[in-house]
Amino acid sequence: MEYLRLCLVIIALFGLLSAQAALGDMPTFSGLCQLQGDWCTTNCQIAGGRDGLCNKVGICVCRPL
Repeated sequence: MEYLRLCLVIIALFGLLSAQAALGDMPTFSGLCQLQGDWCTTNCQIAGGRDGLCNKVGICVCRPL
């Protein structure tokens, strides 16, 4: 019975983590938009996203795959 409860907890935790990844919570970077070159897209691709866009206040926002 303890193993069944442990398995259910692990499955629930995995479900929550995969649901958060499916929602597209991608990181943001500050200070990259002021640099020469496309460091925003480069860092977003390293973080697992498709590309990055600089918003009006100069924060790099990553887009999910």
